[in-house]
Amino acid sequence: MKSTAKLTVYTLLKLSFLAACLLVFSSFQPFKRLWQVNDLEPFTEWFQINWQGQVVGWAQKELRIENDFYQVLESEHFEGRVRGKRLKFIYQQQFNFSTKPPFQMIEGSATLIEPNLVMETSFSNDEQLLIQQSRNDNVSMFTESPLDYTLNDYLAWRQFIEGSPELGSSVSIKELDSHSLEVQQKKYHVTKLPQGRHQRYQLVDPDGALYDFNLKGHLLSERRGRGIKLVANKQKPSFNPEMQTDLYTNVGLASQKPLGQISKLESLEVSVSKDNLKWLTIHPSVKVSENTLVIRKGARHKATPNEFTNWHFDPVSPSIKSLDVPLTPAKSRTDKVYDLVTFVHDYLYYEPTPTSFTTDEIIRNGYGDCTEYTQLLLALLNAEKIPAREVGGYIYLGDDEQRFGGHAWVEVLIDDQWVGVDPTWNLTQVTAAHLPITIPQEKSVSDLDFVVEQIHYQ
Repeated sequence: MKSTAKLTVYTLLKLSFLAACLLVFSSFQPFKRLWQVNDLEPFTEWFQINWQGQVVGWAQKELRIENDFYQVLESEHFEGRVRGKRLKFIYQQQFNFSTKPPFQMIEGSATLIEPNLVMETSFSNDEQLLIQQSRNDNVSMFTESPLDYTLNDYLAWRQFIEGSPELGSSVSIKELDSHSLEVQQKKYHVTKLPQGRHQRYQLVDPDGALYDFNLKGHLLSERRGRGIKLVANKQKPSFNPEMQTDLYTNVGLASQKPLGQISKLESLEVSVSKDNLKWLTIHPSVKVSENTLVIRKGARHKATPNEFTNWHFDPVSPSIKSLDVPLTPAKSRTDKVYDLVTFVHDYLYYEPTPTSFTTDEIIRNGYGDCTEYTQLLLALLNAEKIPAREVGGYIYLGDDEQRFGGHAWVEVLIDDQWVGVDPTWNLTQVTAAHLPITIPQEKSVSDLDFVVEQIHYQ
């Protein structure tokens, strides 16, 4: 009995020893890095796109491994209602990379679909970069120097996370614009490390966008400018655009008081928090007193001597030259500006257009919103050698909505003053309801503590 017990104990000790050895040896197996090209496995990542607290679309990132190439596919679909119209935006790109080191990009394509605009780019990358690009069926072909962009460049930030970076460390990453086919270096900094329940790394780019990664290098969320956020999802998200509030109105600034007819306003006083003043860009025509902004009708501000002497004028396009603008050569600069404001207002009809058109396309289309009105007026002023530039901000949308919506207008150099004009509203002087403030990309209107304090009428 005694010897049998000893044998049993010995057997158990031996088995325990063998198990421990197996555990030790298994720990010395080669470490597999998920994002090194030779260890890559196909994957699909889904994301829900949120904007200002609403679901507005979905995104997908996918890696396929074919016999002759690695293929990266990315898609983003946005859909929503803007000023009562249902709009859709689709952005897709596909890159193919060689399976041989250094895994150079060999070909690719990209598609952009926005209201009234379809843009397609395809290219092959060998001894030369051969590009074919169409914009609303206008096809162009180019030949340029080959791109130096590899699969490792595409995977760089995942590889960086996989290396367990330290707080404050940074990485410079090549990024490719799939339509311009320009490669730029962008530096990312580590701002948070995994801690407690929050097992994630956070990176920030120069524009203030934030990226959260899990410990394996998978993207968990991406916070872009203007309140857009991508959040990782296990499957393709579903959403109903008909359940959204109007996206244009949703990003406006609510007014606690009705302003009445804005043409009768003499001045407007609004307050923001002292913290807002640290990042809010305020136009020089606005008077700032502590945390109060005073906006006056017909506001203007003095130009600097440098703006008189070093103003750069662009070449005038044939489409601008072809416009029959009724201008009398003997007129003063002020009269010319007023005539051009009226011409643009009459030439275009207003239609919400969240698409970026060229000046030629604006002239050909004959419609647009404040962006197109501003762009066309700037082109005409440039042709007349009159210094002018865009002003961005907000405009009061009326007592029915009782809020300020995003807007753009123009300021023109007349004598030694920058004078605001608005071709969208056919105004030769801006109102006190033109609010020339700019919120940075990394912020949104929800970050602004905005209160209408005083309204002064004529």
